Amino acid sequence: MLTDSNISKAISSIAQRAERILDENKIIQTYVEVGILPQIVNQNNQIIYGRRGTGKTHLFRYLENELKSNPKNLVIYIDCRTLGSASDFNDISIPIEKRCFSLFKDIVDELCEKALNFLVNEAPKDTEKAFEALDNISLASRFKKDEAPSKEVTERTLNKSQNEGGTTFSINPRDLISLSIGDKDSKGTDVEKTTKYNIINIEKILFPDLNHWIKKFCDYTGTQIYYLIDEWSSLPFDLQPFLAEFLKKSFLPIPQVTIKIAALEYRSNFTIQQEKNNHIGFELGSDISTNLDLDDYYVFDRNPEAITNNFTEILYKHVKNELEGDYLKKVYGINDGRDFIRLVLTDSNNFQELVRASEGVIRDMINVFTLAFFDSQRQGKSKIDKKSVIESSRQWFEKDKAHNLDDNLTEILRKIVDEVIGKRKARSFLVSRELEKHENLQKLFDARVIHLIKRGYADKDNPGNRYNVFGLDYGTYVDLITTAKKPELELLDIDERVEGDEFIVPFDDKRSIRRIILTEEILN
Repeated sequence: MLTDSNISKAISSIAQRAERILDENKIIQTYVEVGILPQIVNQNNQIIYGRRGTGKTHLFRYLENELKSNPKNLVIYIDCRTLGSASDFNDISIPIEKRCFSLFKDIVDELCEKALNFLVNEAPKDTEKAFEALDNISLASRFKKDEAPSKEVTERTLNKSQNEGGTTFSINPRDLISLSIGDKDSKGTDVEKTTKYNIINIEKILFPDLNHWIKKFCDYTGTQIYYLIDEWSSLPFDLQPFLAEFLKKSFLPIPQVTIKIAALEYRSNFTIQQEKNNHIGFELGSDISTNLDLDDYYVFDRNPEAITNNFTEILYKHVKNELEGDYLKKVYGINDGRDFIRLVLTDSNNFQELVRASEGVIRDMINVFTLAFFDSQRQGKSKIDKKSVIESSRQWFEKDKAHNLDDNLTEILRKIVDEVIGKRKARSFLVSRELEKHENLQKLFDARVIHLIKRGYADKDNPGNRYNVFGLDYGTYVDLITTAKKPELELLDIDERVEGDEFIVPFDDKRSIRRIILTEEILN
């Protein structure tokens, strides 16, 4: 198969991001259900977490298609990377309410556009009233009012000077003649005041009106509105809680409107706590649910067999849908993912090792497989062997993950590797809940060089203390193979999978994890 040009072309054509797939049928045909969809096909407001590459966009695109199967559902998919004007929301000199306004206005405009198409195509019973409601929705989201926030007063002083001269002649009753010759000066000052008002046109959001007319639109049309807001974490961090506040005021109180947000947990800022338990933005858990994390479904250590089977089907479906017709079945007799893996790898356990190397990230799995495929092809191998899997995982770590770390994070990662792998002979470690939000820990997790394995781990030796279990990336381990710091770890639980003297990354002895607690000193 490695020499088949059609297979090679198909593998190189696999879209790295779901938004790059233009054909909706491919979105449907490449989706593999692992138990997530039943939890989001509902009218609950939800935040779906997951690291980059875990399939959030693919899930939303598939959910969009599912919801559209009901003609009464009005589904609005929004990619936050396309919202607003960069000159507005990235300019910190502009008041934050104005920066948020441009983003929120785009969200409402998407509703108006989709609703207009719905009215034209479906023509519900109260179409005329629905059009009126739609007009009022637009007006409420950009209400214009003239205001005079400042005035300017100018004064002008005028100095006046007057000279009067002349002769006065008079005869009194006693026939006396009086002659008066004189000169008279007079001076004065006039003050003139001018007031100028700076009148500006301000756009405002009338939340009560907006809320009212959205309800009316849903009543007139019988629709349920679904907002699928993707790439939330691409928004400026300081704006996120204010945009969440706008969404809460306008949409969350309406039962006919459902909001679902896909976000990176450690790059999201939904709430600003204030005094007396008040807050700006969402009250997580109350206003909107946060109990779904895609990472929980792809952590290899929790269920190796199920995760391997899921990734097998995901890879098979992606390759299959890049080939014309039923190519794999007609040419190679391949009916499912297991058949595909059997024909393209020397051993099925090699693919399990590749799944481990991806650390639960679907995009990483596809990239490591692609590297291993073309590496084996270049070397003239008939199938992908374990050595190619390990080398490809090392290359992917170097090119994609380590390359994106700055000097500070690189040094912190090196210290963690020295402590965990070098001194403790393991790959996993504990982090206290107090350090869970440490900035550097979050950055390493977001860069996918450390991975969350389990939350809320209780240590028997330290009752009352709770920890999160993290693991170093597979690539950090294999990256040490060619160095003087090559780790000498005992192979645990997988001796039967070792082929000759080939290297394989070991699993941890769970009993040793309790002895490895990462300190704040290392993270700093």
